[in-house]
Amino acid sequence: MRVWLMCVALATAPSAGLAEKSKKPADPKVRPSADAKGGKAPPKKAPAAGAKPAPASEQDAGTPPARPSFRWDIPAVTAWVESPGLQVTDGVPMHLQLARSSWQMDPLIQHMVDRFRAAGLFISSSPEALNSPIAEPMLTALDTETLTAYTVIFQKNQDNTVTLILGTSDVSKYTPGGSIQLDWAPVMAGAEQVTRSNLEGSQMAMYAVKATSAEVREFYQVELTRAGFVEDPEQPGVFQRGTEQLTIRTQPEGDMLMVGLYRKLGVQPK
Repeated sequence: MRVWLMCVALATAPSAGLAEKSKKPADPKVRPSADAKGGKAPPKKAPAAGAKPAPASEQDAGTPPARPSFRWDIPAVTAWVESPGLQVTDGVPMHLQLARSSWQMDPLIQHMVDRFRAAGLFISSSPEALNSPIAEPMLTALDTETLTAYTVIFQKNQDNTVTLILGTSDVSKYTPGGSIQLDWAPVMAGAEQVTRSNLEGSQMAMYAVKATSAEVREFYQVELTRAGFVEDPEQPGVFQRGTEQLTIRTQPEGDMLMVGLYRKLGVQPK
């Protein structure tokens, strides 16, 4: 459930201006130390008199070096966009980036699998790892030491390029909400597994309920009309109140119906 909401949050991240930057930001260069500039290596400390060298096993013993942080490596990048600030999805802080590559879909997916494995990250080997409810391939890898999750959603473009939505999440800071109610939209009785996401200028939520799509639509038509919203006659499920817009979407999942709510502010009425 949490993965689905994360996918939707990533997919709805602002992509305008994707072609503004054609290259990834260069990594800062490491400045050499004063000794390195002068071409002199620091003197080695001599062992104490009479001391015996430690066995190789003892020299290698100790805390293993920390795993280097994973860095996105996207081949044939033609555009790169940084999403300003952190997003929060289901209580998990997430940093978003978007890249466009001239590679084809399958080689890109294999490249990312190889990169995750080379970095020592845990990835799912099940076929479901490349299938999401938004019908776009998705991969997620986890750094088990830092509890950092890396998610990639692959979107094929009409010009045969591929847009990659890259999400980096700090799972260690997961703070689940304690209430199944929202302060900006009603939730049907019997709702389960409520997840929520706060994005820039918008909110999202999703929950499961035992109801039909017709029952969900009737519920929101009554409740939102009572709250002063008006449904767009040309877009069923889209409600407007002033500059506040609420979109309701449903999707079956097993014997439950998934209800997605998306709130956006600053939308001018037609």
